[in-house]
Amino acid sequence: MKSSYSEIKGLLNFKKDKKFTNEHAYITHYLQNDVNGASKSFKSPAIKYLIERIPELNNKVNQPDFQYLVPFKWDVPFPSPPDKKFRFIDLFAGIGGFRIALQNLGGKCVFSSEIDNSAKQTYEQNFGEYPFGDLREFTSKNVSDIELNQLIPDHEILTAGFPCQPFSLAGVSARNHLGLAHGFDDKSQGNLFFDIARIISVKKPKVVFLENVKNFKSHDEGKTFETVKSILENDLDYDFHFEVINADRWVPQKRERFFMVCFRKQNKNFIFPKLEKEPRKLKEILESDVLEKYTISNKLWEGHKRRTKNNLERGTGFTAFEANLEKPSNTIVARYGKDGKECLIPQKDKNPRKLTPRECARLQGYPENFILPSSDAAAYRQFGNSVAVPVIQAITENILKSMKLVNKI
Repeated sequence: MKSSYSEIKGLLNFKKDKKFTNEHAYITHYLQNDVNGASKSFKSPAIKYLIERIPELNNKVNQPDFQYLVPFKWDVPFPSPPDKKFRFIDLFAGIGGFRIALQNLGGKCVFSSEIDNSAKQTYEQNFGEYPFGDLREFTSKNVSDIELNQLIPDHEILTAGFPCQPFSLAGVSARNHLGLAHGFDDKSQGNLFFDIARIISVKKPKVVFLENVKNFKSHDEGKTFETVKSILENDLDYDFHFEVINADRWVPQKRERFFMVCFRKQNKNFIFPKLEKEPRKLKEILESDVLEKYTISNKLWEGHKRRTKNNLERGTGFTAFEANLEKPSNTIVARYGKDGKECLIPQKDKNPRKLTPRECARLQGYPENFILPSSDAAAYRQFGNSVAVPVIQAITENILKSMKLVNKI
């Protein structure tokens, strides 16, 4: 018998795999959900894949407590809490910013989905679970509502930091647009919100918690927001709360994001959190001993200064300055690793430097024991795409408080 998840992973020989597929997701989701009833969603394919990888298990899989044939401890930085207070699913999961925040409050993740292979690897290293890939495999018109209900476990909270493609049919009734007998089928060339809506329509979680870019409300001339709001309110019968929140009171980064929180029953008790304190300072999260490779080259620095000067004279475009360490950083984005222009750290008697991956993790509120990607390029991209963990946790705290006043989760 193996004693840890790491040893089980070695037995399964995951290390040889370059791409992480739904095979990995089924196995790890099954192992993660051994006592909460969610394992039935993953059991059949998981056992098939386990037997293929460990043939000697073939004579043991009929036992009802198959998971306990290989008991182990979760030697990952962020195992699921032993005593869950609520269940949630983590859609468009990235590297797990939502997951850390909700687990900190007693939440048990019963399903995760993320299409990026590199992000999946970071997620698994920290949580012991590979997310499923393309969500549309669960929500396509070939999957019935009955099948979808079986494929995704029951949960109280649905979370998603979804991409916002334009909606082409604004002004048309969402019910007409989506009015297939089968459910929510996307006819606007890949709008992933409709896949979320399909899951909501079938699973009916008590809370839907969505995150998007700051300008979500004005995106595509307001069509995107109005379509999302109409579907949630009118077609799915949720109330709708929204707010733009700047993370700079929670982390030393100016990061404004658009949040939507929706309840199946009207919840007038919910309010978004406000932190009455001064913005945090960038210097709080800087490392003292940084490798020389993070100092930008003379060519890059001179190019930054030249383009900044030209664009200031034109009154538009690209600018790059050394950061003020007494204030929050500018917003870190996925392309940050290319030239570091969003946040250049001043250094005495040398060119400024980029933030290190660990500093980027801190800017997003990730704990110090969060395992970083092995590649700096992947780390910059993943943290640039991430949510600010403390903001997600603060909003979730208010969700849970308001739910207790209305209807306990």
